[in-house]
Amino acid sequence: MSISISYLFSALLFSIVLVLSLVTWRGRLHGVWLVQALLISVLWSVFHSLNSVFDGEGLGGLFIGDNLGSSLMDKGPSLQAFVDILRNFSWTLLLLKLYSLQQGVEKANFWGLRSLHCLVAGGLILVFANLIQFSTVPWRHWIPVNIVHFGPFVLVIFTLYLLEQWYRNIPREQRWAVKFLAVGLAVTFGYDFILFSEALLYGRIDPTLWAARGWVSSLMVPLIAVSVYRAKGLDESVRLSHRAAYYSTGLLLAGTYLLVMALVGYYLRWFGGSWGSAVQVVFLVLSFSSLALLVGSGKLRAMIAVWISKHFFAYKYDYREEWVRANRRFAVASTKDDYYGELLQAITAPMDSRGGALWARHGEEFILRSEWNCERFPALSYQGDSELLLFLQQTGWVIELEEYRRDPSHYNNIELPEWLFNSPTLWLVLPLIHQDEVQGLVGLGYPRAARVLDWEDRDLLKALGGQLATLLALQSANDALTESRQFEAFNRLSAFVVHDLKNVIAQLSLVVTNAERHKHNPEFVDDALDTLANAVSRMNRLLSQLRQESQLNSHSEVVQVAAVAKAVEVNQKEQRPSLVLEKMDTEAKVQVEKERLISVLGHLVQNAQEATDESGSVKMSIDVDDDWLSFVVEDTGVGMDEEFIRNRLFKPFDTTKGRAGMGIGVYEAQQSVKSWRGHISVTSSVGEGTIFRVTLPLYRTG
Repeated sequence: MSISISYLFSALLFSIVLVLSLVTWRGRLHGVWLVQALLISVLWSVFHSLNSVFDGEGLGGLFIGDNLGSSLMDKGPSLQAFVDILRNFSWTLLLLKLYSLQQGVEKANFWGLRSLHCLVAGGLILVFANLIQFSTVPWRHWIPVNIVHFGPFVLVIFTLYLLEQWYRNIPREQRWAVKFLAVGLAVTFGYDFILFSEALLYGRIDPTLWAARGWVSSLMVPLIAVSVYRAKGLDESVRLSHRAAYYSTGLLLAGTYLLVMALVGYYLRWFGGSWGSAVQVVFLVLSFSSLALLVGSGKLRAMIAVWISKHFFAYKYDYREEWVRANRRFAVASTKDDYYGELLQAITAPMDSRGGALWARHGEEFILRSEWNCERFPALSYQGDSELLLFLQQTGWVIELEEYRRDPSHYNNIELPEWLFNSPTLWLVLPLIHQDEVQGLVGLGYPRAARVLDWEDRDLLKALGGQLATLLALQSANDALTESRQFEAFNRLSAFVVHDLKNVIAQLSLVVTNAERHKHNPEFVDDALDTLANAVSRMNRLLSQLRQESQLNSHSEVVQVAAVAKAVEVNQKEQRPSLVLEKMDTEAKVQVEKERLISVLGHLVQNAQEATDESGSVKMSIDVDDDWLSFVVEDTGVGMDEEFIRNRLFKPFDTTKGRAGMGIGVYEAQQSVKSWRGHISVTSSVGEGTIFRVTLPLYRTG
């Protein structure tokens, strides 16, 4: 009976400290890790107290008390090792978290997570080995040691090691707050070290040491309580995150649930007669199924999260975590097919909304870009919904629809669209404001767990809404830029077409001008027909280009450069001075769009002819150098200075011909040559003439 009283007294003291921790805990050192250790210590004390009362005949054959010296191996499964391992495991988790936090954030994440995985794996192995050793499987004797003694002994050693590492690395100015906790744990686990080491040596637990264990545990509880009180003044760097509290609380509740179900199961087994084992199996299966359903319940998880934030933290949100998580989702949204859907999910996640809708601005309208778990809503516009939109733009308020329905005066009695007022799924309306303009709206659905909207919710939504508004503004600007570039490409194509039309018109005008004087000359008629045929060919080429996406994307072909030069000569034969071809005795070929190359060279030759008086000369030659071929157009005209070549020659719409020119001939030539992986170079001197070199890759067969 004295053993039962000692453990019962220990359970009472641990319960008092547990209540104090829950009352004073605000996310600091004595957080969920300490709470779970204290709670499991309460259950551990109650377990051993009841065990001594039943004297080894109840709770699954624990065989302490008078039967302590007997062999545990012969009595069936034992919960003693499991409960001791669980108690040691809970305190080890606390020390592991405290020690990892001392190492800094990065080391804490790495070291703590790896150690936690190893600790969990080791604990599961010990528990599994314990169950096997006390089962009836034939290979149970393969386990070489007595897990009842060995499992707790291993965890005691690891706990003492962590305790020493943690306390040794605590800054001296903070040791006063935790030294009582360190002493209490050192004495408790030091005592267990002696208890289980002797049990391993002699194969039995010493009855005297076991009888005193409950009182030793009771004496150490006040020391732990002192540290719980003093820890309120510790540095803010030792804090517990909302996520850790949420998952740890869930783990704690699940563990408590399983422990209680296990105890009930053992009770059913021992008091159920011949049906006891079968009833226990059915009960445990139902228990695990119920736990799985509870864990999978989104509403239950939301209720736990709200309860934790409300009772255990000074602030409802871990703002750093919420900000990082939202921005991470914003960043990856651009890589997803449903861009607006990802943005909507990111903004509704902190409120744990069941659904939502996102409107993005397009001109004077707000188009519904995405909806999730709600009805299909219409668009909004400044014409039909100006009162709502202007109110949101001026105030930036978050509208709670339930509050609006109760008292519209809270929102200046603005008129909401009927479909929004009567929506059964929407809870909030959040304006997305960027540079004092509404870029969009978000309708948030009701949360999974009932909650009261407070200033923290509104501030978080406004902060995330501002970031989302910036993204929508950037997306709108990007769409406008894309559209502008498409028009730019179209306008550039139009300019090239107009330029070619101007040259064709110039040719035809020259024929008309000379017709009155030479129309009876057969040679003139032949030349005029050739000019008309050339004009038709160029017009057909223009039509072909207009049918394609870009004038630079037509099909290339392998052409002989001498034939290209000859075609240019024919096209420009009406101009003066006449083009002279030199060094045409070559079979060299290039892969280009033939008509486009003829046009490029024709532009350069025409410019040379216009810059040279009739007493000068304009020549074209072909140079072949290794893998490159160059068309060289040389004139003796007025020439150009370096400043003009560098800053104006290749600039579109910059012309020296006044209204007679468009300033895109050389620019078009450069763009075309670049598309063929070539380049244009210019050498010129004022008053001496100009040399253009159009260099292209030489085509070689094989």
